[in-house]
Amino acid sequence: MSEEHQTTFDRLFSLLNKPVEEIEATRQRHHRESLSFTNFVKLLVYYFTQGIGSGRLLITDLKQNGPELKLPQVSRSTFFDAFTRFPTEWFAQLASRLLKEATWLEIPELKSLGTLYSVDGSLFPALMEMDWATYKTGCQAFRLHLLLDLNHMLPVHIVIGDGNSNEKTVLKELLEANITYITDRGYVCFDLLAAIVKAKAYFVMRMKRNLSYTTLEKRPVSLPQSVTHFFCHLTDQKVTLKKAKGHTSYRLISFWIDQTQFLILTNRFDLTTFQIIMIYGYRWQIELIFRFLKRTCNGLHLLSTSEKGVTTQFYALIITALLQLHLKQTCILACENSEPLEQTPFDDQAIADRFASVANGQPFLATVGDKLHRFWKIGIHWLHTLRNCLAKPFDLNVIKALGYT
Repeated sequence: MSEEHQTTFDRLFSLLNKPVEEIEATRQRHHRESLSFTNFVKLLVYYFTQGIGSGRLLITDLKQNGPELKLPQVSRSTFFDAFTRFPTEWFAQLASRLLKEATWLEIPELKSLGTLYSVDGSLFPALMEMDWATYKTGCQAFRLHLLLDLNHMLPVHIVIGDGNSNEKTVLKELLEANITYITDRGYVCFDLLAAIVKAKAYFVMRMKRNLSYTTLEKRPVSLPQSVTHFFCHLTDQKVTLKKAKGHTSYRLISFWIDQTQFLILTNRFDLTTFQIIMIYGYRWQIELIFRFLKRTCNGLHLLSTSEKGVTTQFYALIITALLQLHLKQTCILACENSEPLEQTPFDDQAIADRFASVANGQPFLATVGDKLHRFWKIGIHWLHTLRNCLAKPFDLNVIKALGYT
């Protein structure tokens, strides 16, 4: 399709055109098929972008759409059956292709620190009829396990399990060399630490207060002067863990903020004290992603009750979020007509000065990064603007509306 005749929805979906066509070219069609895989993907992207409350409302919405969007009208049964008919692996392939082939902006504060993944899991309520989503007696739930690439603020791995699925086990299966995994206290496990080291990967993990360790040496604390008053009893040590097998040494950074103690364990000895603290502070972004998926994207409403269908739904949700993020960044770049971020290495003092200027009364290190909100946040006001533009031609007016909202 020529760009002159593209709608904004066409432009939003355009990154998927080639990978979807390749799947269509190889799959076997049903002789009575009324909904193609391409159109099913388009319906899901439209559903999550438009913020429609349920699958039934989507069917009603399609009947009222104008011809500009070129979306098919389908029956309720055809739409819901598609969650069973089309393999989840195809959606995983689409997400993987998007991450690898699209151009994504990097955060300069983190680029020079290596590849950083924040890791966590979050519970989603399930219906009682969903027998696979076991959790507690009289309470069904499933858990979404997520790996968030902090360098680009992109979800790179998702795993759906029942409410009791083990977060540590999932992480062990996803480990890759040369990646630093950032976790909270729920991932504390000596076997997991050993597995990360064996995989030639790294971790920055908050430990529990009852951690038992032996100090091997005290390291010099490296902290910019402008933020020293935020931290109390700050130490940086090389330690061994008393209850862990073997004699592997780690680095333990301990400090207090107000009435809260933080014990941060890592096997990164190449960074400053402040850089380790900063890396852990960025972990909070994954909590914001879960809130975005649950609330902004209406991920709490399930379109399918099967494990396969739920996994398909969340892959489609992630794919839609990636498409929206790419479109937003593209429009901002077009409006500014310049490189948005300096490609400079991490500077402790510069970041510390920004932190010091906003930290009072804010969540711990949640506000770091001047451009984070503008380039990486998909807010409700921007989504509202996008929804109003979906059927409009993708022209300069739309680019400005999406680039400046």
